[in-house]
Amino acid sequence: MNVRLRASFWFFMTLALFAIFVERHLLLWYIALPIVVHELGHLIAMAACNVRVTEIHFTPVSLQIRGGGRGVSHGKELAVALGGVAANLMTALCLWLFAFQSMRTILLIAANLAVAAFNLLPIGNLDGGRVVEILCERYLTPEAARRVSLLVNFLALVPLSALSVYLFLDGGNFSLALVCGYLAVQIILQE
Repeated sequence: MNVRLRASFWFFMTLALFAIFVERHLLLWYIALPIVVHELGHLIAMAACNVRVTEIHFTPVSLQIRGGGRGVSHGKELAVALGGVAANLMTALCLWLFAFQSMRTILLIAANLAVAAFNLLPIGNLDGGRVVEILCERYLTPEAARRVSLLVNFLALVPLSALSVYLFLDGGNFSLALVCGYLAVQIILQE
């Protein structure tokens, strides 16, 4: 099995900035663990659907796992795209049902739900954006699929960007603005 690993400069820059600005480093675990669960969910879905992993790319806001091979159906692509969200939701449910209800458990549940919700946004390379793209490719012509995907990206990114501006002006939080900027650049580079 030949898997290509890539990491961008911006991935390491984001990690460094995050480590510098986060007051308590323990908080990193509450964010990192649900992201690891999410990506493992994609890998499990790929294995279950018999989709070969060809590349893992570490980006500033995600891990992009690329699979390939001939004959990957739209159904398998959807299963893989939603595998990470399903893993986060199942983890949150299991923690809720079976773990001792402490503040730490509640934080892990909330972090898993936040990672799932964020990845369901129908924008760019996020899982929700990939689902929109797969469905458009399945039911529309290639040109119509491209246009509809771009329109959905725009309609989702504009209010999210407005929220990021509000959060920045209200309390100086710039993290959502950075994520919106990154997603916008990704969409532009795809075109």
